[in-house]
Amino acid sequence: MARKHRAIEPSGYTIALVDDDPDYLEATRLLLESEGHTVLTAIDGDDALRLLQKKSVDLLLLDYFMPKMTGEQVVEQLRTFDSVTQVILQTGYANERPPREMLRRLDIQGYYDKSEGPDRLLLWADAGLKAADAIGRLARSRKGLRGILEVAPSLHRIQPLADLYEDVVEHTASLIDARRAVLAVFRDLMSPDSHLAGGEKGIRTLNDDTLLLMSFTRETAEGIVSQNSAVDQAIGAEVIMALKTGQTIRRQNETVVPLRVGDVVLGGLWLEHPPLREETQELLQLFANQATVAIQNMLLYEMAALDPLTGVHARRFFESWMRREVRTAFRSQNPVALLLLDMDGLKSINDTAGHWTGDQALAAVGKVLRQATRENDVVGRFGGDEFAVVFPQTDAEGARRVADRLLTMLRETNIPSPSGNIGLSASLGLATLPSYHISDTGFERPIPVEYFQGMSEALLQSADDALYVAKSSGKSRLCTAEALSWRTLGVPVT
Repeated sequence: MARKHRAIEPSGYTIALVDDDPDYLEATRLLLESEGHTVLTAIDGDDALRLLQKKSVDLLLLDYFMPKMTGEQVVEQLRTFDSVTQVILQTGYANERPPREMLRRLDIQGYYDKSEGPDRLLLWADAGLKAADAIGRLARSRKGLRGILEVAPSLHRIQPLADLYEDVVEHTASLIDARRAVLAVFRDLMSPDSHLAGGEKGIRTLNDDTLLLMSFTRETAEGIVSQNSAVDQAIGAEVIMALKTGQTIRRQNETVVPLRVGDVVLGGLWLEHPPLREETQELLQLFANQATVAIQNMLLYEMAALDPLTGVHARRFFESWMRREVRTAFRSQNPVALLLLDMDGLKSINDTAGHWTGDQALAAVGKVLRQATRENDVVGRFGGDEFAVVFPQTDAEGARRVADRLLTMLRETNIPSPSGNIGLSASLGLATLPSYHISDTGFERPIPVEYFQGMSEALLQSADDALYVAKSSGKSRLCTAEALSWRTLGVPVT
């Protein structure tokens, strides 16, 4: 037959073939493999179930009548752990044809009479594989959408742009199993003194500082920028081409997706990947839209609310947030803690190594604070070399553990300077408002704003007093103040 002499291209499908007749099993296997399918074989029901528990297949061609276990019994057990694999029963005699009710009950594609010949078998196999492909597309789309929904909150949370860029690149690479993903964003959309200018891991500039490039490689699973500038320049050129046309560029193993919100162009995603299915390309575009909105929101937020050098909240925003957390702690009767951090020796660093090195030291402290704290902790810069952290729903012991981690991480951080590496250290002061249990008696309703303002100031003063003790008793240490009490009408609440 002509089929035997043509070049066989892999179809990408895997078929499990089950039959107790070895001659029919071998002939049918060769027939299906001549169509480019991968074929796995089994000689009885037990053998088939063991195979199906270990291997993922698109279609099961199953003999209806076999010793020990019928095809119907095999499907019944299969459906206990696999509800999607398409099944076609094969019959040898007219009286073996399964009733329509059984086909519906077992949720299988249909049945094939072996006497109808190989062409009819291939027709049934094509029908089953098309159904499997449709179900697979639906399952992959559902899985991809679920993944995007799970990732979306982390994209849209308040965080430094460098952290958001890293999340976007890694999540995009994971979504389509990309070997390499590169995010390119325009530098002029950020403030000129953005902390990114100090140089973050995985970021380099291209085209006279027009583009910032962050790269992710599957092999190392971390942001690493290629040292081949020609490769990076080529990627930058691809992104710019996509931005000029406003259209996604698709090739077999490469995709460039522009990131734009309305008429505002932020940059683009360049991806090296295996061939993508149509539904995966749609998911990629959907995720790119989510990433674009998240980046745009953080650009606006960073310009307004974050300290550009350290990447933590500016003082005005931090103090407002601290009052909100104090009010929340009061209403929920949960503890809240405040940590003040003052760098040791920043003036000496500025005097001996220069203010640029001092700025790098401040930026490093901000990064350590972001890494050591939880997502719902609030980190701010009070100005100069002083920082603060609010720990919602955290008692003194929990806050102390974070403070100890901070001290350790700072001691392990070094800043390069013309005269060698400079170590970092800081003094910490901790104050807490513990949880309480009281009735409403004695509180005016509604609670005036001034009350929470006063409690916030008391918490801040207590932490500042503890910080003074830490600084005056040797530095590079934590001092914890006595726990405060919630007050009502000047009387402590116990």
